[in-house]
Amino acid sequence: MSRRLHASILHGVFILSGISALIYQLVWQRALLTIYGSNVESVAMVVAAFLAGLGIGSLVGGWISKSTRAPLVLLFGLAELGVGAYGLISLKLFDAVGAITFAQAHGLTIGALVFLLVFLPTLLMGATLPMLVAHQVRDTAHVGQTVSRLYFVNTLGAALGAFIAAKWLLGSFGMSGTTRIAACLNAAAALIVLLVLRKPAAESVEAVAYPAVSPPCEIPFRTALRWSALSGFLALSWEIVWSRVFNFASASRAPVFGYMLGSYLLGLALGSLLSPRLLKQKGDLRSKLARWVAISSVGGFLVAPLTAEAACFLSWELGYLFVILAGALIGLTFPLLCHAAIPPGNDTGSQLSRLYLANIIGSGAGSLLTGFLFMEWMSLHALSYLLLIVSLLWIKNIAPAREYKVLAAKVVTATGLFVGSFFWLYEHLQYKHEFQGSMRFAQTIESRHGVVTVDTSNAVYGNGAYDGMIGTKLEPKSWLVRPYFLSAVRDRIENVLVIGVASGSWTQILVNHPQVKHVTAIELSHGYLDLIRARPEVASLLTNPKLELVIDDGRRWLRQHPNAKFDAIVMNTTHHWREFASALLSREFLTEVKAHLTPDGIAFWNCTESPRAARTGMEVFSHTLMVMNHCLASNAPLEPNRDRWQKILADYRIDGQPIITADQIEATLDFLTQEALPEPGHMSRWCRREAMEKAWGHAKIITDDNLGHEYP
Repeated sequence: MSRRLHASILHGVFILSGISALIYQLVWQRALLTIYGSNVESVAMVVAAFLAGLGIGSLVGGWISKSTRAPLVLLFGLAELGVGAYGLISLKLFDAVGAITFAQAHGLTIGALVFLLVFLPTLLMGATLPMLVAHQVRDTAHVGQTVSRLYFVNTLGAALGAFIAAKWLLGSFGMSGTTRIAACLNAAAALIVLLVLRKPAAESVEAVAYPAVSPPCEIPFRTALRWSALSGFLALSWEIVWSRVFNFASASRAPVFGYMLGSYLLGLALGSLLSPRLLKQKGDLRSKLARWVAISSVGGFLVAPLTAEAACFLSWELGYLFVILAGALIGLTFPLLCHAAIPPGNDTGSQLSRLYLANIIGSGAGSLLTGFLFMEWMSLHALSYLLLIVSLLWIKNIAPAREYKVLAAKVVTATGLFVGSFFWLYEHLQYKHEFQGSMRFAQTIESRHGVVTVDTSNAVYGNGAYDGMIGTKLEPKSWLVRPYFLSAVRDRIENVLVIGVASGSWTQILVNHPQVKHVTAIELSHGYLDLIRARPEVASLLTNPKLELVIDDGRRWLRQHPNAKFDAIVMNTTHHWREFASALLSREFLTEVKAHLTPDGIAFWNCTESPRAARTGMEVFSHTLMVMNHCLASNAPLEPNRDRWQKILADYRIDGQPIITADQIEATLDFLTQEALPEPGHMSRWCRREAMEKAWGHAKIITDDNLGHEYP
């Protein structure tokens, strides 16, 4: 086999490796967050654990590559077999370990557990790049070109993996089926390597004659390590900024992260592919690096405002193109650093692994510092400028003083033109084509948990998706009849659990229920507390002695409190298609809810307009009603009682004021006569289980594995 054909096949195999790696990352991240909670702390720990495994793997791969006798290609094939074998058992292993350890899972403990669960496969993944680079440098004796090509094909594969998983695999095959497909890709890659590439290329040079003394590098290796870490920090930080923009613009649709990540990886791949052309151009490599860091910083900064402008005049999906372009600029940096700091030789793979580890350490710092700390205290606008300042300081460290002044001036000018776009960034992303110059949010709250906005009509939005209205006043034909309806089916409700506080309206209603003695409210984002404090309709909620407020993931809290029992568990979380919506709609979660109810306790959750969500409730509970867009379920029979409801409504007070006037009670009670199947677009009625079964009994249930409506 010729050297060129050997290299081409190897590159194709490395694409398969990249595809499977990203598929695993998306699936495993989702699976682990389902077990240990989807709050920001867990997300940061999961990302850090992945990066730590990759970093250690790169060191192992670099150490192996130092041996001139090591069969690097065959070891790569064995690594692919190992990853695939682990992939086949991974989800069952995660569930088994999670069942044992979730009760102790807090903070750093989560990070340690996740690290142990993903250590072996990520170590094998991380080892592949330095081994293959060392293998190919033996043929080419050109570090920059080799790194750029291998980095290109592997990152291109990762981009394809992100797109394929988000667009087709997760929606069609669920998590278990998707991991099996990824394992098949690993097996295919391994078989190609072990059967086709087991022998070296016919034209391959057994050992390149490297000079006894390596020529001086343009950038000292220790300096390159620092710059590689800084490059990783900026790359991951920009990704976090863009993730917020796209999450908000899409109203938290699950596939969007995969599309955005795939676009970014595609950009990184293209940048790596283009880097050899820069290397061939004449001129000082440090000056080239300084120029491209400046250009990439502008590109990273402009993604947010350009996406917001596109949302108003064309389509926010054009933002993916901006991400690809910015990613291409960022992707130039790592190959340039490798070429400038690593001479060709037997130690190439080892040195590359150290640069790669530094890049991963920087990326981990970006995940923890930017995602966990900076986003808690800074707006997206301020954070974008902070990253821009960090880039300018880096450029100052690279370029001569005169050149730095010119580059800094260009960066400031290019980004300064878009300063104004940040002042109505979220309005553009939410209202899109309907935006008018006078539209402004009455309140915007940014934190590491996301963005909460309130419009002038008192409608609340969480990360761009409608989260309800602020208000507690019950009026005839009002949708607020839903939380009050609980009293129509039960004459004793004393201990209540609320999962998802949001605007606080429903929790305010429930905590003031005449019979309720205690309400435990679980909320993932503390940003909603700032909203509640500023709104007189619900502000007293936070000082009500009957309320116990917990900032946590609701599912994790339930699993960590197995003996807690409630008369009612209420979840008014909106939209069955939002990211992580199925975590609160799945058969597994509703079974957990069922276990926390008293013998005649009731569960009440928002199905929005999903027959699958209602059908899942019928699967878990033997007694159900549909109340507008909410499923009401219990282990005991449910039968509305008009007299009981009338008495409770007459006794209801919030902040000392009746929730309804005496002449309006009768009109509200007439809701009980509106028994008919709630249909999409006409969800203002209620119905019994028989009607639900007739209409929706054929619908497919939602599970933790199939992810419900999250992926099309």
